[in-house]
Amino acid sequence: MRRLAVLLLLSLLAACSRGPDPKALQQDVAGRLAVALPAELLVLADMARRGSQSDPKAPAGQERRIIYFDADLKLNKDYDFGGWESPGVAGVVSAMGTGPKGLVGVVNGGNKAGDVIRAHGSATYKREGESWVLVAPPGHGLVTAPEFASGAPRPAPEKMLEAMRGAIANAPPETSAATREVILQELEGAHAAIQARLARAAQGYAIAAGASGGQYLRLAQSLDGSRGRKVTALTTAGGEENLRMVRDGRAPMGLAQGDSALLAFQGKGPFAQEGPYSALRAIGSLYPEAVHVLVRGDGALRSVADLAGKRVAIGVPGSASRSTALAVLQAHGFAPGKLAKTLELPLNEALSALQNKEIDALVQVIGFPADSLREAAGAMPLRLLPLDAAAVQALAKDSPAFFPLTLAKGTYPDQDREVRTVAVAAILLAGAELTDAEVATVTRFIFEAGTDLAARGSAQGAQVSAANARLGLAVPLHPGAARVLDALAPPKPAQ
Repeated sequence: MRRLAVLLLLSLLAACSRGPDPKALQQDVAGRLAVALPAELLVLADMARRGSQSDPKAPAGQERRIIYFDADLKLNKDYDFGGWESPGVAGVVSAMGTGPKGLVGVVNGGNKAGDVIRAHGSATYKREGESWVLVAPPGHGLVTAPEFASGAPRPAPEKMLEAMRGAIANAPPETSAATREVILQELEGAHAAIQARLARAAQGYAIAAGASGGQYLRLAQSLDGSRGRKVTALTTAGGEENLRMVRDGRAPMGLAQGDSALLAFQGKGPFAQEGPYSALRAIGSLYPEAVHVLVRGDGALRSVADLAGKRVAIGVPGSASRSTALAVLQAHGFAPGKLAKTLELPLNEALSALQNKEIDALVQVIGFPADSLREAAGAMPLRLLPLDAAAVQALAKDSPAFFPLTLAKGTYPDQDREVRTVAVAAILLAGAELTDAEVATVTRFIFEAGTDLAARGSAQGAQVSAANARLGLAVPLHPGAARVLDALAPPKPAQ
């Protein structure tokens, strides 16, 4: 008996060391769903734990475990998880701690009562005495995006490639890093242009997307194979480069923020040297990119006005997000000198600086839920600051690319209230190269209801719908796209 008691005690200790028991895990996940989504919308029909591991990013001296599980969520009523302001896919992703390709069953255009959504989820717990306490779920790691679309033909004959390698390898010692960077950029641009032409030759569609691991690239990749259509996702530096690639004919389509597309259309801002791009046309808005003003949740900052005299990261030079961040700060009265310092940092570096208290806040324009922000919430407490109502109105009045948006509670872990902000749309754009028929084909396969782009790797893809395709458009809609969208989502009659 004594030996049995010892074995029982050891088994209990081992179970405790692996995290909470299944009942506690189920209750905690159900609680997060209840915060993020309307009451009685979903039932946690089934849940199975699939293992655990220690959290490699746990703060020093803190014991944490990441618990992995599979869950089936059954809908009690019809619901569209793609709403831009209503509780939707962002809440499910954050509550379940899932990531790209970890959510199956959310379809564009809305789900029906009785549908089952399956999630490969995760939850992170920290040890407090003999208990385990839920902290922000990190979500699964990002799907690693290839440098260029997988399966694409090699960009040049073998001899030409070898000649290029030889020229770079045998460059004189005095060749500067800047010169090498120019060579690299030109090679990447040539590679992307060749891919675009090959994709057209194979009766497919090339889309200038974005950086590896970014939301633009994941969305474009999720479209490949959708409804049997071939899409080649081109890795680029982002929206501004995409607009130039479309203008130069190096890509037939590209993704960009609505405000950046407007500047290209008008020939202003970073596109002033090129002049107006009057031939630029929109195929449709895909999903909202919201302004996120983030501070530490354990600090005293509660409003954007509190940023006076603070250190704020605004994004990197040349990025559309940085331009929008500056416009948002200016709308709140932050002329140069009212902030202690503005830092031009990419998002991941800004989040690290915020964690280390090297900055006080960061401003980022990004689709939600953003994986990097969910992951950061597991390493430090975070708070989203609401934008001032007058500033939101001023921004929307100043540019047709901006529109008011509310981030529903539960969009991010531990976000227990709605957050007022402003957003721009992520827009798919086309140049003069595509015919009306080609644009109509692209519009139909992207915006028709019934696709599950979240399961294909893009959480933001669940927000794509014909009903929202005209929101935030600041450049003219392509006539081929307009005809299809009118058929898919007829305009509502005037009241």
